[in-house]
Amino acid sequence: MMMEVWNDISYMVVLLAACMIFIIPMCRKKGFWIRSGIMGILLLALAYIENSQWGIPPVGILHFVYWAAYLSASCVFIWVCMGQGPLRAAYCAIFACAVQHIAYDFYLIYAMLGGKSNVIIVLIYIIVYAAAYVFVARKLPEGDGIVVSKKSLFPMATIIMLVLVLSIMDDSFIAGFEAGSLHRVIYRIIDALCCFYVLWVQISQKELMKLQNELSGINAAWRLQKEQYEMTGDTIENINRKCHDLKHQIRALRNMADGQEREEYLDELENDIMIYDTALQTGNRALDIVLMEKALFCKNHGINWTCMADGARLDFMKVEDIYAIFGNALDNAIRAVMELEDAMKRVISVKIVIQNSILMIQIQNYYKGSLHFENGLPLTTKKNKRDHGYGMKSIQHTAEKYDGTITVSTENTIFMLQILIPVAEAKSA
Repeated sequence: MMMEVWNDISYMVVLLAACMIFIIPMCRKKGFWIRSGIMGILLLALAYIENSQWGIPPVGILHFVYWAAYLSASCVFIWVCMGQGPLRAAYCAIFACAVQHIAYDFYLIYAMLGGKSNVIIVLIYIIVYAAAYVFVARKLPEGDGIVVSKKSLFPMATIIMLVLVLSIMDDSFIAGFEAGSLHRVIYRIIDALCCFYVLWVQISQKELMKLQNELSGINAAWRLQKEQYEMTGDTIENINRKCHDLKHQIRALRNMADGQEREEYLDELENDIMIYDTALQTGNRALDIVLMEKALFCKNHGINWTCMADGARLDFMKVEDIYAIFGNALDNAIRAVMELEDAMKRVISVKIVIQNSILMIQIQNYYKGSLHFENGLPLTTKKNKRDHGYGMKSIQHTAEKYDGTITVSTENTIFMLQILIPVAEAKSA
């Protein structure tokens, strides 16, 4: 009786076990184990009812539909348990099916060579699944999720589907697919290699995407540092020129008898000198670069600037992520206040503080006109919407990399962007 039950649910068991290999290393929803337990029991019950009542359909369309239902079940199982969207669920399901199929190929090779030990069969599955977890599943997640490449999803899904179809046809002994034992062993080896290839390609592509992202971040850091050095050089040159002019202006001051005129002249000199007093020391080099660049621009364009920033609190963030958040946010704020006619409202406020283990980044500025929102983010006000509007999405994506959230509020013509990121003593991306 137990053996009959096992035969009816065995394929679902090994398939769900392969799915768990790819779910466990990733961020999971609250109540994951309860959810996965309920889903697992439900799918096992459905498999048992199907196989005990009707069994596997004979060769034909229903035969392929029967096996496709298992693939669909694995997608649903991963989607419900992992909670990261249907595309990522399908991605993981493809890999789970590939791993299960590799183990199945090795089992068939062992059986075709005369092996009959159930212990060896169990060991085959354990070894293949353990290797898949160590060399594939643990390397797939990026942050708290999996990077899905739409370009590679379709070809990899096609390869797996072809492998599964050919495997089904081979196991079903469809006319024209008969082969001797040796040929079947060779076929199973090639079959397993195709599945290995799918897994290897994804790991290689994931590493390539990671390198590309790092290169983009390095280029961004280099570009901003280069801009800072250029601005520093221009500032030094201006200071030297201004110092040369000051010598002559001081001589002129000595000859001024009118106190009113002298005060006005001194105010003008003070204003000229203040433009160079923009160096910031927040405790984070990357933040200093961004803020200095924007502060110089604001000084030169009549924009008032206030900043209260504890940059040392951003040490857990990557340099490129700091540039992405503050570069985009401040560019948006500057663009908004530049459109204001009232010079008194050309004000930008930056605040970075820690409150109850939450890093709060808050940027405020006045704006004019009306804003339209989509999914909580303001839509671009530029006419060319196709090439613009990615700044806020970039900020949101970067914040989510650190389990953070962003909120945007508009009240009394004041635009406020607030980013909240949980922090710990040794948090890293």
